[in-house]
Amino acid sequence: MNKKIFAILFCIFLLPCPALALEIEVNVKGKIGGHIEYFEMEKKVDSVQNFLVQWYNTESVSCVSRIEFKVEGKNYSESVWSEAKDMLPGISDYFEGYWIPPQKGNYTVKIIVHHCHQVIESDPINFSVYSLPQPKKTIEIEAKNLPGRKVQIKLKSEKNLKNVVIIPSDYPLGWIFNGRKIENLKAGETTIELDYEPSVWREEPVSFQAISLDGNYASDKTTLILKEEKTFWEMHGHNLFLLAVLLLSLSIVFNIYLVKTRKQKHRKL
Repeated sequence: MNKKIFAILFCIFLLPCPALALEIEVNVKGKIGGHIEYFEMEKKVDSVQNFLVQWYNTESVSCVSRIEFKVEGKNYSESVWSEAKDMLPGISDYFEGYWIPPQKGNYTVKIIVHHCHQVIESDPINFSVYSLPQPKKTIEIEAKNLPGRKVQIKLKSEKNLKNVVIIPSDYPLGWIFNGRKIENLKAGETTIELDYEPSVWREEPVSFQAISLDGNYASDKTTLILKEEKTFWEMHGHNLFLLAVLLLSLSIVFNIYLVKTRKQKHRKL
């Protein structure tokens, strides 16, 4: 009897278990992170400070990355922003920021990486300004509001110049406004566009200056009152959408009416 019970239990254990036959899905969640591979700046500044960072996205999530260089001195604090870049997993890229020293003295800079809305911050790094740039005014600069939160910068240079940067300043605290480098500025007229990201929108003055990285050539500062110039679709897109829906509805109603009319004529015949 015991042998029969044992044989039955043994057969039951050999049967496939439905729970084990279920398909198991494993979702691997991505990770956000990275590290600074390289950083360069002038320890002793006598013209324009050029911050250069190589940022490496070491994890498995694609991110938009931007570097903030937080410069601080005695009774002084300013954020210098790089351009934003798309960073795929396993990719590294270079980010630059440009800063014109307001006065001589000792300063610190923190590298603050904004990576997928996460913030990664370095310790303060010391540097000194022992001489201010005294450039020749060989560049003219004009600034103009454009739709889509852009600013058009028009430069007129008397000669061919290398490594000229356009640096915004005096913009509202909390806004993001990065500079731009032109590696080869040709004599004559050059036009570029700068993007910016406001916080709470308000019309504010912003200053712009063009200066070569060696500090030898520059423009005067020009000031622009930022205005939120809307694009055609921002101004009229909603109304055009409603008009398209109305026309589509009328077209459907009209086609239904034609179909019914044809059916009625066909029945009479």
